[in-house]
Amino acid sequence: MTSFIDTHCHLDKLESTPEEAVIEAKDAGVQRMLTISVDESSLDFVSNAVRQFTEVFGSVGFHPHDASALTEALEDRIRKLAQEEKKLVAIGETGLDYHYMYSPVEVQQQVFRKQLRLAEELNLPVVMHSREAETDTLKILKDIPVKSLGVAHSFTSSFEMARTLVEMGWYLGINGIVTFKNAEDLREVVRWLPLDKLLLETDSPFLAPIPFRGKPNKPAHIPAIATFIAELRDISLQELAEQTSENAQRLFNFDV
Repeated sequence: MTSFIDTHCHLDKLESTPEEAVIEAKDAGVQRMLTISVDESSLDFVSNAVRQFTEVFGSVGFHPHDASALTEALEDRIRKLAQEEKKLVAIGETGLDYHYMYSPVEVQQQVFRKQLRLAEELNLPVVMHSREAETDTLKILKDIPVKSLGVAHSFTSSFEMARTLVEMGWYLGINGIVTFKNAEDLREVVRWLPLDKLLLETDSPFLAPIPFRGKPNKPAHIPAIATFIAELRDISLQELAEQTSENAQRLFNFDV
């Protein structure tokens, strides 16, 4: 069976139990999953899930929506968790989101910078969220160049930003959005994107790909996303699966 890695999911937010989601994912060929924390409560879930499931790894951080809630004590907790648990392989989800503005711009930027510095301190890659904030995102990344790099998750930004990030060494996380009818700009990016910089993700339970649009997403849907991308790029599904899994392994060092 073709083997895949889901580099971004939220197992604590699925309609099914984490146990059910992991079993279903494995049956679909998804051998590893990276579950992501966004706030204090999901820190608890992620740190427990990586101990409970062999196939699950984690990333610890605070989403820009919740940036205002990141205290010094919670930052210390993220540091301690990442230092003590080898299966916590990244910092994030962190970044900037100027669409909803649940946290003020200044706070988002401050917290993003803090988490980039933490990733640099711990020599871990970053899981980055950037929405309607290209200029500030790139400015901050250039101010704080994280040696372990990271992934621009759920990438939907401009072709210019894609090119800049790839030149900096970053990866782009591509999910079900690429299958949407109005996503031709993203498909243009994916056709161009060097294959060794492409990561597969679901962002489940959000953004289910066609033909599952309108239903809750889950890691088991990775093969549908991968099949679409392979056809878009006119390569075999096996080649895409092997290269994206190699990319994920290179960035996140799952063999710990």
